[in-house]
Amino acid sequence: MSEITSVFDNPLYTVQNNKSTTGSNKLDKEAFLKLLTAQLKYQDPLNPLKDTEFMGQLTAMTTLEQIINMNSTLQDLATYQIYSNALMIGSNIIGKTVSTTDGKEYVAQGIALEDGKLKINVGNTYISMSQIREIKA
Repeated sequence: MSEITSVFDNPLYTVQNNKSTTGSNKLDKEAFLKLLTAQLKYQDPLNPLKDTEFMGQLTAMTTLEQIINMNSTLQDLATYQIYSNALMIGSNIIGKTVSTTDGKEYVAQGIALEDGKLKINVGNTYISMSQIREIKA
């Protein structure tokens, strides 16, 4: 009698582990242009692709690039706005007495941004905003 095997024993139906590959899954402008030139180079001269397809692809790529640039610009603007607000708030502290969480009092002499955080100059040292418990007039 012939042996019956399961469909799931067939290599076509089994799950294979992904092999590591080099490169990137990102399609940037350079990769797009390489694909486009390869497509033009190897197209059938008797059956060329329609120019509307190329224009659509170019338009889509240009739009994507502009959106990426706009996103980067907006992120920079948000970062500068945060720093600007921190410096404006910090500048209102200069000349005022600040009490820290450990009970010490200092007169704020200046402000600085270190590692993206606002620090208050109190003479020979800097204290962070999180250490301030109270600001006195």
